[in-house]
Amino acid sequence: EEIDKMVVQLTKQQGDEVEHRDWCTKELNDNNRSTEAGYDKKESLETKLSNLEQELKENAAKTEETKAASAEMQKQMKRASEIREAENADYQLTVGDHQMTQVILQKALTRMKEVYALVQQDGDQPGAPHIQT
Repeated sequence: EEIDKMVVQLTKQQGDEVEHRDWCTKELNDNNRSTEAGYDKKESLETKLSNLEQELKENAAKTEETKAASAEMQKQMKRASEIREAENADYQLTVGDHQMTQVILQKALTRMKEVYALVQQDGDQPGAPHIQT
């Protein structure tokens, strides 16, 4: 009877140990899955970080290109403005010359009208009088 009790106790103890071993195996497997999931997430985040760093470099390069293009455009706009100012100054000079020419021609026309009016009044001279200088 003692042996039967010991057998029952050992069988129960063996069952408890098997149950404990199964629990440990389950926990170990859960821990391994959790660790793998953590590594996968870490790898995913590292890949994302790498992609974002690359994107940041590309955006920095694009920003520099845009700044350079903007500076070049500003330079061209300044040069175009200088050219327009020079052309405007030349135009204003030409307009001034034309206005002065018109004044001179108007004075010459007025003087010629005076001279020819005198000639028509005298009537006997066949042409414009010549003034010696």
